[in-house]
Amino acid sequence: MGATICGLLKFNIPLVFPWILKDIINQLLSPRLPIVQHINYSMLVLILLYILWMVVTFFRSYLADQAGQRLIFDLRHEFYTHLQRMSLSFYERRQVGSIASRLFGDIAIAQNFVGASFTNTIMDFSTLLLITTLLFYMNWELALVSLTIFPLYIILNKYFKARIKKTSQLAQEKIEEIAGYVNEKLGGMPIIQSFTREKTEAKRFLRENKTYLFYRLANVKDNAMATSIIGFLTSLAPVIVVWYGALQVIKGHLTVGELTAFYAYLGMFYQPLNRLTELNILLANSTAAIDRIFDIFSTSPEIVDSTLAKEVNGIKGEITFEDVSFSYEPSRQALKHINVYIAACKTVALVGVSGSGKSTFVKLLPRFYDVTSGSITIDGIDIRNITLRSLRKNIALVPQDPILFSGTISENILFGKPSASEEGIQAAAKMANAHDFIKQLPMGYQTQIGEGGVKLSGGQRQRLALARAFLKDAPILILDEATSALDSESENLIQQALQKLMRGRTTLIIAHRLSTIQMVDKVIVFYQGQIVEEGNHQELLSKSEGLYRKLYDEQYNKFLQFAYS
Repeated sequence: MGATICGLLKFNIPLVFPWILKDIINQLLSPRLPIVQHINYSMLVLILLYILWMVVTFFRSYLADQAGQRLIFDLRHEFYTHLQRMSLSFYERRQVGSIASRLFGDIAIAQNFVGASFTNTIMDFSTLLLITTLLFYMNWELALVSLTIFPLYIILNKYFKARIKKTSQLAQEKIEEIAGYVNEKLGGMPIIQSFTREKTEAKRFLRENKTYLFYRLANVKDNAMATSIIGFLTSLAPVIVVWYGALQVIKGHLTVGELTAFYAYLGMFYQPLNRLTELNILLANSTAAIDRIFDIFSTSPEIVDSTLAKEVNGIKGEITFEDVSFSYEPSRQALKHINVYIAACKTVALVGVSGSGKSTFVKLLPRFYDVTSGSITIDGIDIRNITLRSLRKNIALVPQDPILFSGTISENILFGKPSASEEGIQAAAKMANAHDFIKQLPMGYQTQIGEGGVKLSGGQRQRLALARAFLKDAPILILDEATSALDSESENLIQQALQKLMRGRTTLIIAHRLSTIQMVDKVIVFYQGQIVEEGNHQELLSKSEGLYRKLYDEQYNKFLQFAYS
């Protein structure tokens, strides 16, 4: 509100000058002697008004820019918060780099629009209205002459806005595609270099970058054409006015002072009009970015709390799948009529060939996806009736490829429980057999591990992931077999930590190596989205025609071939 008031004063105070100038010129050209006292008084009034103009210009600029910066700050914050609420399927359909492009690139374009010109619009329209009123009051014929180019101005503005928006949208879509591509390739740089694909990837980037350049140059061309053609029209209007006005002065229908004031007002009229033209061009460039931002805002999370959802505490970990089916796509079922009971504090291994449904099974438990049909209950409560936050607080996940973030070791472990003390962090690290190697690092728990934990070995990263799970202390644990790609020493340390971590918890293990699950309470065998066998290791091994026995024999024979080769 303050910025608007100051802006109205800033843009409209200068309108007093041409009116006083008209009066002074008419006095100077009058046969009578000009009144010196009147001229002095008029000039002092102008000086005082321009002092006021200086003050309101400062406050208008400061308050308007502050409001614009806060608006963009809030928009970026709300955008990131919205991204946090989106379901897992949202990220599986998009590249991470393309989402980041919208968060930073598109919002930066929107910031240009808000910061540079948006706050001027009300003031420019008020100035145009006031000047138009003054022009018609002074001489309605001359005012009509001055506005002859206005219809053409509107038509050209509309035409160029559509062209500029189109090329800007194409450019922004291409840069989003490039951002996703670059993010993906930089993350896989060791593979690119090991397969000597640097030149190939550089050529592909060059090709994509040329397409982006083509769209940007087309946008630059349209911007230049709009600026030059519309600028010509706004420069032509004063020429027509002076031409017509001079003839009117010769005929005695207009005074020199009135023509001078009219010309000055006309210059002031086209200043805000030119700013609105620039705003129109900027709006055309920004609309595509703003549309893409609000395209994300309009996308609702697929997994949300129901109206019946409630917080739960003291979960024991009894899990039941009742006739559960699930499809990623309508044409293909990933799970079909799954019925499973898992008693609290028991350890269950999930076995099967790749694509059989193991990973999908465990993704349904923390509601990364919702079942297509059937229900899943924990301690007899349908998980859809538990708040997402409460449900996921009671489930700890340790993936096969641990996900770590740039920052310190301490910060990564704290993901398990942000409120934990330093003593709690170290206790969790000790339980995960990670404390010893952490203390040997240059800065201990404050050592920076790089993006994805790149400065650590595979075994060290896995132990940090286990420390995070220890700190969370959830009653339900999901393990994607954490030792399948480690050396024997790291595997032994992690197996020891896992034994401690699984104690007293309901544990689901996605098993890749059957030799590691012989002591679990139950083995569930998946095949093509269905459960085909259940039992403990010995029971399933005794079925000579069973799938579990077949998988076990294949792995055992491969081990023998490797051992004696």
